[in-house]
Amino acid sequence: MRIIIAYLYEKQRIPVSIKAIKTILEDSVNYREEKLSIEIIESSFEITDIPELHDRLIAGTARYLNLPLITNDPVILSSIFVSCVK
Repeated sequence: MRIIIAYLYEKQRIPVSIKAIKTILEDSVNYREEKLSIEIIESSFEITDIPELHDRLIAGTARYLNLPLITNDPVILSSIFVSCVK
């Protein structure tokens, strides 16, 4: 998911750089990085109500891990495939 973070930071859609994320992940027991696996990709493409690829991969990761996703994205919040916390 680092590529998505790097992309969003580059487009100035989030204020957190990849360097900052790396530091957070190294220094915390509360967060972990999940590698983009074939299982996550399969889970993502079972989601039919989130059209944007990056959003679908993020939601698919949460779905695969059976964890709620923290988001304020209205498309993801309305998805029937992923549980969300706003």
